[in-house]
Amino acid sequence: MRTRPMNSTVADWTEDHVRRLFWRAGFGATPGEAADFAARGREATLAFVLDGPGTGAPMGDLVGTVPTVKGQPLDPINEWGHDALWWLDRMVRTTRPLVEKMTLFWHDHFATASQDTPLMIRQNWLLRSRGLGDFHHLLDGVTRDPAMQLFLSLADSTKDAPNENYARELMELFTLGGGYTETDVREVSRALTGWRTKRSRGGLPSIHWQAGLHDTGSKRIFGRTGRFGTQDVMRLVTQHPRHAPFLVQQLWDFFVTEPLDPATRAALVRTYRGSGLQLKPVVAAILGHDALYARLDAPDQVKAPVVHVAGLLRTTGTPITIDSYTWLLNQMGQMPFAPPSVAGWDWGPSWLSTNAMRARVTLANTLLAWGSAPLKPPAGAGNPAWSAEQHLDAALAAMGRPWLSGGSRAALLGLAAGFYDGAKPRQDRADMLQRLLRHLLISGPDAQLC
Repeated sequence: MRTRPMNSTVADWTEDHVRRLFWRAGFGATPGEAADFAARGREATLAFVLDGPGTGAPMGDLVGTVPTVKGQPLDPINEWGHDALWWLDRMVRTTRPLVEKMTLFWHDHFATASQDTPLMIRQNWLLRSRGLGDFHHLLDGVTRDPAMQLFLSLADSTKDAPNENYARELMELFTLGGGYTETDVREVSRALTGWRTKRSRGGLPSIHWQAGLHDTGSKRIFGRTGRFGTQDVMRLVTQHPRHAPFLVQQLWDFFVTEPLDPATRAALVRTYRGSGLQLKPVVAAILGHDALYARLDAPDQVKAPVVHVAGLLRTTGTPITIDSYTWLLNQMGQMPFAPPSVAGWDWGPSWLSTNAMRARVTLANTLLAWGSAPLKPPAGAGNPAWSAEQHLDAALAAMGRPWLSGGSRAALLGLAAGFYDGAKPRQDRADMLQRLLRHLLISGPDAQLC
């Protein structure tokens, strides 16, 4: 798929542009990827991000080292936290980072929690397979999804006792953001009745349609009257005038920190409606927009915890070898498969609370002590004869050459220049300086932004 930016004022395509795109649409770029795609140019880079390498399965192949923890493969069904590690591994090793980033977006948008792990993983695959396709198709799948139906009590909502939970969140959080009445909530809940939970001994619950439980009476929704059912509700909410502006705003805010101006909003709405509610053209337009590349020298999007961890591992070529990421992500405030509520997580600066930042420092401690190379500095990582510039360059190379502000660079060079402070520059002290620089590159303020 080829795409052009909605504006065309970005004159050059540099490694900084590649890094911005790869972080916002995925989990960062390795030094090799930044150099390679800067040379390929803007159009080729956007095409790769949107369509992948053009080989393998539709969801992309996983490359690199298969994770093992304590010598055993991951067991996401039976081991606590291994579901999060399973998904984190996909973010680290996928050839289609945008697919995983969109899966994360939809996991927050259709936030579901507190259900059986197999059901949550099944929902995760649903979001992955439909996340860049037809929104109506995605919404229909989510509405029928067992994890969602059980979470918001759509299952076993009957004509005699319709439950309003899913109807309300469908309009408020999933499709419209407002513009509906309490009457609409009640009538939509009636239209969605008829789904029934079936539980087998020792098995997972499944959802089945039972026509006798559905309210077949006339309903009035958004000023229209009919004997509406589930499919009618999907059509009514996606055809509502508020739907397209609401959804393009949600997508824009996920990728871009610049405010969405009216002209761009109108263009994105036209793209969305004109494509028949296809998501990929809207995402392509956003990723090609100049606003995504604003202030390349001063990133201002706070990395969500899972993006921070996955990006650190991906850009340094580090496989998952420890299970500490589960409790660390939990302490940072974002445990995959366990959003805090149906409203999902609070994004942006909310990630940088005191407790969350302490956990990010603990992450650096953990990786430097028990992580795999290059995050765990080996003996002889530093050279006692190196200059401050050489020490910093070696640390940057080990960490995948992350973005570093001018102020941070000056501070780290000053630290390296004065580190020995008259002491003899022995090997152990040089190694200690390397460990300190790598820690600050992981835990410092620049590492939290993209």
